[in-house]
Amino acid sequence: MAVSALEREFMVDEERVKRAFRFPVKHGKDLGLEIEDERKLNMLNSLPLVSPYSDGSRLDLWSLEAEKYRVGVLHEFLSLTLEKRASIHHVVEFKEEFSLTKHTYQMLLKQPRTFYLAGTQMNWVVFLKDAYDRDGVLIEKDPQVVFNEKLYKYADMKERDRDLLINGGDERVLGKFE
Repeated sequence: MAVSALEREFMVDEERVKRAFRFPVKHGKDLGLEIEDERKLNMLNSLPLVSPYSDGSRLDLWSLEAEKYRVGVLHEFLSLTLEKRASIHHVVEFKEEFSLTKHTYQMLLKQPRTFYLAGTQMNWVVFLKDAYDRDGVLIEKDPQVVFNEKLYKYADMKERDRDLLINGGDERVLGKFE
């Protein structure tokens, strides 16, 4: 059976995955829990990981296990993309395959350690937080991403800079574009 990126990371650094992929139990401050007890309570909801390669169609749609499955599927999907992000329009193309519900946005908002959401609720992009450093730069860049960045940078150059690059500094040609 296939192993997801999250499951592979779990084998290497179990504590890190527990912190990043947890489903906190909501409880009032009046419980007076000590830090260790609160950690144990939250750990109850963080394990076991539900493999995104398992059959999610058999899960009760509104159960915690099904929600873990959907989060795991989206985590794996994003880990397989070049830029470790996707727009909502691309994600909903796989709504049936990922067993997503209309509450996907709210589900991902509950996972701030794993996902970052940018944009408006109707036009958002979900980022895989593990793949980006503190400055928002992709940690491991695929060669295609590096090429795209160079292409975007080149395309964003001012016309004069582009002309100087193309014509080797011959300013006489510049007059044709002005």
